[in-house]
Amino acid sequence: MSATTSISVPAHALHPSVTHEATRLRLTGPGLPADHGLMRFAPLARAGAVPVPDLLAEGADRAELDPYIAGLVLIGHLQSEDDDAQEIVLDGATGRVFTMYLFEDSPRLIDVIPLAPSVDALARFLAHVDDFRALRGRFAVLAGRTGRDVVAEAERLLTAGFTEEDWGDGDWGSAGPRSGWDHEIPAVWRIASAIRPLSLIARPGRGLLLDLPDGLLDEEFGAEEMVRVEAAELPDALTHEPTRRFLTEVGLPKVELMFGLWGEEDLLQTLDGTDRLISLGSLVHDFEVVIDGRTGLLSYHEYGADTTTPVNADISTLAFTVWMYSREQRLDREHDFTQDFYHQLADTMIEVLASVDPVACLPAKDADDYRYWPEVFHDEAGGVL
Repeated sequence: MSATTSISVPAHALHPSVTHEATRLRLTGPGLPADHGLMRFAPLARAGAVPVPDLLAEGADRAELDPYIAGLVLIGHLQSEDDDAQEIVLDGATGRVFTMYLFEDSPRLIDVIPLAPSVDALARFLAHVDDFRALRGRFAVLAGRTGRDVVAEAERLLTAGFTEEDWGDGDWGSAGPRSGWDHEIPAVWRIASAIRPLSLIARPGRGLLLDLPDGLLDEEFGAEEMVRVEAAELPDALTHEPTRRFLTEVGLPKVELMFGLWGEEDLLQTLDGTDRLISLGSLVHDFEVVIDGRTGLLSYHEYGADTTTPVNADISTLAFTVWMYSREQRLDREHDFTQDFYHQLADTMIEVLASVDPVACLPAKDADDYRYWPEVFHDEAGGVL
């Protein structure tokens, strides 16, 4: 979601520790987005920034705070699942911006993670994300294009938006000099630059939502791990021609990554008591995935249950989901996304999936309408991502 209004702080209301002139000009002038999909800056509107020591619980020992962190002020929060998550804090002397986990009762555990070299840069970073969503500005060259090269170009353009700023080296407090960081940019921005472009991999399909690039799944999982079904082996109940064509020409990986294809004996069996639901495989949370043989819609149900819930619009978007998940797993091992920004990663994965599949991430209608992919992507305790 893009911001439509900004929060600007009257000069007299800005916390006196904010002495960095460029920062003061931004916060008292153009300000920061009032309500952005990635971040909120409500503390600026309420109090013109709040000193970190004032965030501690009553009785907490302020002397346990790292001296550098004690001098920072709260200006906002990262968002996750519509709630505020990590704090966004500002070094008022240098203008540098960090994220912070607030341990109200344990000040000695509080640490900070670099976010942006300035509030001006932070505003530009958010604008880059919005521009990519709309494929405008520097990203307009991507409009109407899909494929591996386009994904790579989008990643390069997004990454450049985050790296072309002057991050400097010193004055990053307890985070240490930039020359000692494990990665070139903070993981929250690497998530944006590496995960968001995956939405551009496929063009519209022939009767299915997506037409994946030739060999994409073979490339990701290995040709020996792909399962394709001979036309003669497809069940009569599967009359949806685009699904039949996908299963014979493209296939699905037998590698179990959240979704597992049934083995030879059980694959594509028509469910007892139905003339249209065909068993395809399982989700790791003990759900069976079935295809509607007439429409190609994929649903899941608990074993033995009579009701089904849509899980993917069709087999092409299921394949995209499994491919995206595999890519995320590789990227996380390289960039440590989930170490500090698990839910921001989950939100990005859901946004990307929703952009190509109108079914997978529909809001739940009620407590019983369990939307599988959004729920499991946010399963941090289960370590899904």
